Parts: sequence; C-alpha cells; structure tokens
Amino acid sequence: MGAPARDDTYNYPRFKMSNYELGYFPGPKAGEEVNYDYTLTDLDGNEVKLADYKGKWLVIESGSLTCPMYVKNVKPYAKLKEKYPDVEWLVVYVREAHPGEKAKQAETIDEKIEYAKRNRDDYKEERKIIVDNVEGKWHHEWGLLPNTVYVINPDGQVIYRADWSFAHLVDRALQNRDTINTDEHVAILGAAPWITIPVTLKGGWVALYDILIIFPKVYYMHFKLDIETWWAKRKARKQTA
Repeated sequence: MGAPARDDTYNYPRFKMSNYELGYFPGPKAGEEVNYDYTLTDLDGNEVKLADYKGKWLVIESGSLTCPMYVKNVKPYAKLKEKYPDVEWLVVYVREAHPGEKAKQAETIDEKIEYAKRNRDDYKEERKIIVDNVEGKWHHEWGLLPNTVYVINPDGQVIYRADWSFAHLVDRALQNRDTINTDEHVAILGAAPWITIPVTLKGGWVALYDILIIFPKVYYMHFKLDIETWWAKRKARKQTA
C-alpha cells in the first residue's frame, strides 16, 4: 500500500478513519537493522539522539495523551521495566490520536512537550518519554499508527515489532531474544474497552463524538484486516507444510 500524505493531513484536527491506513507499516522490519539517525526531544527540551541507544536492548513504543491503546499499556510495561532492568524503555510522543477542543494537535515542539508531560503525569508513566518533531519525522518512518512497538537488540536488529503494542507480546519477545518474530499484526478488537471513553475525553467531547460516530466503521476495518491477515498466514503455512 502507498504512504498517506505527509504534510497538512498529519496533524489532523479531528479523528476520521481516513487518517490511518490499516496494514500500512513502514519502518525497519523484524530481522532488519534500524537507522539510528534520529534526533528527538526530551521533556526538558533537550535533544535525544537515538544513536545513544546503540549497543543496548531497546523497546520503543509510540503513544499520545488521547490514545486508549497506549494508555492500556502503561501499568503492564511498568512491570516489564522492573522485570528487565537491562532493557532501555522509550515512549515516543507522536500526535494526538483523538484531538478535540481540550487537546488540539500541537503546532509547536513546546506544545508537544506539554502534552507529553501530561502523559507522564496523568498516567504515571515511568518510562522515558521523548517527543517527535511537529511534522512527525520518526512517526512517518517507523509506522504511522498510533501505538506501534519495536524490540531492538544491541546489534541494532529488530527482533520483534507490531502495529499495535501489547506488553505480554513484548515480554514473550524478550524471553526469546535469539528468535526473530515476523508476526507483526495484532488483532485489537475488544482491547481495553474500559478506558476508551475516559482517555478519549482527554481530547474533549468533540473527540468522544468523533470516535463514537465512526465506531462501526472502525470495527469493520479492523475486523477486515484481521481476517485478511489470518487468511494470508493460513495460506503461507499450507505452502510451507
């Protein structure tokens, strides 16, 4: 599939399904080496170079203040952070998944930092949060979905990545560090329904309206991709049997 438009459509003012292209997942795949040539910003406004994490085990997850899929992970990943002290854990604040009158898309890096600080404070995020630039350079090049995850070994090789982040799958990858897991699509229907409303309301009533009114289409598109992925895996297994 082709890449979505990169400029004025990136920082969309209101959520609609066309903001995302399910199944489109750019970035280094499992088994490939990453490009560390990225400079992001920490919550104090200082530059953070991804290259500083060369030679280390690294888990990178994307998220935002209004992303329920990210928020569901905060506590489970805090437990993993304790379980694997040899791993560096990063959250990249990208863009608001469900913007509205209370949390509009940031127009400056300072505004993005303030949203990222709210991530830390509102959700008690214990991992280091770094901020992508306003144009979303890292987000564009490592996967435009709102809550992706990468597990990278000290050689800079991706051993696991997923279009949707779940702590138990990252845990499994870290338990099997010598294995390259190429299964990168995760079905999310029914994931964390208890937090969708309060997290979306961080964006405002407009944000909640937008997700509720489009929910049937969202459900259908995810279900369609899940079926297509399942069928492709089934065919691949038959061909290798």
